Amino acid sequence: MIMPYQQPSYDEIKCRYEKLRRMSRAIALENLPPTLTGKRNIAICKSEISLKGITLECLHQLKRWQTSGSRRVVWDWKDVIQTYRPKPKRFELSIWHRDINLGDAAIGKPTCSGGKLRLDFIESSPLGTNLDGLIADIVIRAGITYAEAIGATQLRIMNPVNEQVKEHYLSKPGFRFDSHSNFCFRDL
Repeated sequence: MIMPYQQPSYDEIKCRYEKLRRMSRAIALENLPPTLTGKRNIAICKSEISLKGITLECLHQLKRWQTSGSRRVVWDWKDVIQTYRPKPKRFELSIWHRDINLGDAAIGKPTCSGGKLRLDFIESSPLGTNLDGLIADIVIRAGITYAEAIGATQLRIMNPVNEQVKEHYLSKPGFRFDSHSNFCFRDL
């Protein structure tokens, strides 16, 4: 007897996409070169970098950023997380150096059609880390890996915070700019 199709529960969907996020971060990290050199011209071993979700420790570090006085944008990450956490297909990433220094936090979601992955919030540490100069490449690598895992055909970086940031993303291979909707994008 053929059983009728049963919609997966919210918990099953949530679990499936958490596994995809973890797998995508692991693949993105694995595909980094063994040694990287950031803006400070310091060699960093791939083994010193970890890619995680937005954890409680990440939120504590982000709170420290709020008091730094040198942020380019003033997002309230607590509110951002509360908005995105219920979205099971969300993209989330934190980039760490030696599991101590948070270098970046990023979060986004697929478009309504699911065909594109949008990165809505990307912030690198205003305090500076040895990962400076490497963050965008790592975020893009992780974003592309997750986008491909969910079947998206385009990665979008939404609303660059200024012209300098926009040009930085446009300097990355394959990126173009949609001036109508204000995002940098790369077809996959």
